[in-house]
Amino acid sequence: MGQKGILTCTGNADKTVGNASTEDTWEDDIRSMVAVVRLETEEHHKPSVPDDSEITALILKRIGESRHAFSSDGERRRYFGKIVRETVWEYANRAEADIIIERLKAGDRLFTQQFFYGTSRHECNISRLRSRTSAYIRQQYQVDISIEEFGNIVYAHLWNNGTWSPLCSYAGKSSFFSWLEKVARREVMKVLEEMKIISVHRERTAGNTRLLGVSVPGEAWRLIITELMPPGQACDLLLASFVEHKDESVMAQEQGMDTGSLHETLAKAKACLKDRLICHGGYFEELVLRDKNGHNIEVSTSAARDLARQQEDSSDTSPLADMLGVNLEPGELEDKVIEFLYGFSERLPWSEEDRMLWQMRFIEGTSPVEIAERFGRPRSWIDNRYSRLNKRFNTAIRTWWERNSE
Repeated sequence: MGQKGILTCTGNADKTVGNASTEDTWEDDIRSMVAVVRLETEEHHKPSVPDDSEITALILKRIGESRHAFSSDGERRRYFGKIVRETVWEYANRAEADIIIERLKAGDRLFTQQFFYGTSRHECNISRLRSRTSAYIRQQYQVDISIEEFGNIVYAHLWNNGTWSPLCSYAGKSSFFSWLEKVARREVMKVLEEMKIISVHRERTAGNTRLLGVSVPGEAWRLIITELMPPGQACDLLLASFVEHKDESVMAQEQGMDTGSLHETLAKAKACLKDRLICHGGYFEELVLRDKNGHNIEVSTSAARDLARQQEDSSDTSPLADMLGVNLEPGELEDKVIEFLYGFSERLPWSEEDRMLWQMRFIEGTSPVEIAERFGRPRSWIDNRYSRLNKRFNTAIRTWWERNSE
């Protein structure tokens, strides 16, 4: 055969080369491995996985599809052990998650109460992840959070007005509780930060910040770009984009590049500018750089979806595509939509106070409590004023779309 000692899995996992092993021997090995891993899952109080024949068949199928070659019988056993462990635990984790999600969505009040507020570590609840997260918050911020407060925050987030939609993001790549611990920690800290109970410091990077774009006057951009960027292509592209507001297709033609290469080069130039702004600090950074956060992503993606929905059944022309560009990655779309929202709101016949209030609340995701403190107004005034401004914005954006999509 030319390669003795090399073991190869075929699509049916029924051959070896240079080895006396047979499919039956493989199955016996795998069944033994499955039995061991099943015991591990049971010790962790996981639901039972399918019977040995069903899961063994699935494992053999996965091994066969991998078409993995082995240099020794020991390597083959180690590889089989890896696939067995991954498959059995995947089944157990998915089964556990399905049971929990089904009972929560079904409105099982007793189970829901026990799940979010229970304290016994031997029952199905969030006590372990709550303990770890609470300890982390106590250590980092010297703040204690009660069982009821923690449960209320996590329950409200997952419940999401009765939709339980956050549960859809569980992909089964880890245990349900490992996934939920990350979700719970992020949500609890977000709520505590919004309530001004903790202050989370995030070091700025090019990845977690964005440039304001057209909301900054062109001459201000010219001063900043020429001050921070060395002469060259990157500087020229930034000036063309932020000061002259040139379309990327025009810029590509001027640079002798295709639009894809131009877009990539401009993105690198913007990242370089953000790095220099962060290193420079001071007035320039505060004037044109803003932090990205979950709210911004949610708002911008939602706004893009709402605007784009009107073009789904239309012709191949779209004012939004013309404005923002086509075939954008999610992160690029976020930046483009936010830039568009700033520019659009700047052109509305609003007072400076109204414009700033709406931008801080809608685009930047600033909490109404913080806005009230900055404006020296009651929280109720901020909420009412923002509600009216948002209605006016929705009317204006709808009119803009109708005019530009004709």
